[in-house]
Amino acid sequence: MERPERPTWSGDRIHATAVRLDRDAHVNLLTLWPHLWLMLPEEIRGEIGRARTTLTRAAVLGGWALLYLPLAWWWWPAGPLAATLVVISARRLRTASDTYATLLEASVRLHLTDLADKLRIEEQPMGPPLGSAVMRRLSSPAPATEPAL
Repeated sequence: MERPERPTWSGDRIHATAVRLDRDAHVNLLTLWPHLWLMLPEEIRGEIGRARTTLTRAAVLGGWALLYLPLAWWWWPAGPLAATLVVISARRLRTASDTYATLLEASVRLHLTDLADKLRIEEQPMGPPLGSAVMRRLSSPAPATEPAL
């Protein structure tokens, strides 16, 4: 695990994936991901999509818990219901974010060389030189400015 930098465990878990990939392979996950997503095999994209859906559902369940909480003022059964939903949501969110982050990291580690091949970068093992070459190719160049007259 990486040093915590986010307010929630789930946020830290996903952020740790980005930190490790930056440290180990010199890739920025935010820049790399859209390009990698387009070339991933359908079954992997489906698996990541299901993990993302599970993560979203867990977060929505937590939102419902927050919505039930004010109802406890008028209707006492809403209090235990909200508490139960918070506990279930927290457990599901933790599991789902761990699964999602693991799939993201595995996808990058397994398919970065495939993306490099598509970008016509010479074959190299997974690591900082390959990651740096891919990031240079994916980074958009700064716009050329015309000299002021």
